Formats: sequence, C-alpha cells, structure tokens
Amino acid sequence: MSDANGSGPGRPAPGGGPPAGPPPGPLSGPTPTPPRRRTWLLALTGVLVLAVGVAGLLVGTGAFGGDGGGGDGGAASTSPPAAPARKTTAPPPPESAGLLPFGRTHRYASGVEVTVSPPERFTPAQSSAGHKDGNIAVKVDVTVRNGSDERLKLVTVIVQGRDGDGREAAGVFDPEQVVMPLEGDLLPGRRTVAAYGFDLPPGAGNTLEVGVTVGFEGDAVHWAGELP
Repeated sequence: MSDANGSGPGRPAPGGGPPAGPPPGPLSGPTPTPPRRRTWLLALTGVLVLAVGVAGLLVGTGAFGGDGGGGDGGAASTSPPAAPARKTTAPPPPESAGLLPFGRTHRYASGVEVTVSPPERFTPAQSSAGHKDGNIAVKVDVTVRNGSDERLKLVTVIVQGRDGDGREAAGVFDPEQVVMPLEGDLLPGRRTVAAYGFDLPPGAGNTLEVGVTVGFEGDAVHWAGELP
C-alpha cells in the first residue's frame, strides 16, 4: 500500500534514493533446520555407524561362516579327527621281551657265564621223583663257566622253570638218567654241565621258560622257547 507520495515497500524513494524497506523475498543464507529435525538426523547417523561397525566385527570373527583367512566359506566342521590306522605287528621275539633264546650265553656281573640248551622230552625212570603220570617231562642242560677270580659254590646257582601259562613247574630228579642239579665248587676258569628236569601238565602251553640265578643276591636271567 503506497503512501501519498507514491512510495512503499520495494519502491524507490522519490528522487532516486534506495528503497524505503527491504525487497520482498527470503533473507540471505539457508533457512535454519528446526531443532527437532536435527536431533533425528544425528540419531539416524549414529545408528548407521553402529550397524556398520557390528557388521565388520562379525565378518572379522567369522560369524558368517568364513574362516577370516581366505577359507572356502563353508560351515566349520565339528567332526573329530580320524584316528590313525592301527598297525598290526608280529609279537616281539623273546629277547626283546627280556627273555633270551635257548642256546644263548649270558655273562653275569660276577663274571660267571651261563648257557641253557633247548628243552628235550624224556621219560623219567621209575626211581625218579617229581613226575606225575600224564604230565610231560622235559629237561635242559645248564652250562656254567666260572669267569670270576674266586671259587663258585654251585649250590648258589638256582634253576627254575615255568610252563606256558606262567606257573612254576615242578622239578624232576632222575639219578638213573643223571637229571640232577649242580653241586660242589667250581674253580676259576672251569666249566661244568648239569641236566635239570621239569614236569609240565598237558595243555599248559607249548613254551618253557627257565630262570637262572647265580648267587643268593643275584638277579635272575630268563631263557624261553617252544617245547619240542
């Protein structure tokens, strides 16, 4: 609405001067964002940042099925590792199990040497002792060489037998066939032989074990093998 002089908002003042009031239109600069809209934009931005961070964490830990190191991307296997195949081996020879084969010579710490021959079956005489009818009588030759510097009392040479079931075998004494234990003294460097008999029940295995101890405090050494 103009005044009496024809001047008004947006019109030049008489005489070419500046307009009497501001021109119509928006003021300089963008329109400020209302406070409620700014708060909503900040919350949305925070949610997006949090979502991206969680996704990166899950990928890094392999939560999506990957192994984090260029794997095949499949599901992780939970099956236990396969057990190694069992090898079938033959039973160890007697010597590896702590047993000497018959015919092998053993030297004791004292210097005494002992050899036990393979077993032989024999038929005890009527005057023998220790044999039962139906049992199997076997004998072995025990050779002793005194490699020490002192006399060896042969009574300290103890010979024992065990059957295939591990039971101690009864001794068989047969004077007629000279199946008798060692006795007397053995001089240094000398050798002697004696036959020892054992009574084995039938069905008690097909092996014989003979242990020989030299000296009352000596360790027993064992020979083993199959029966004839």
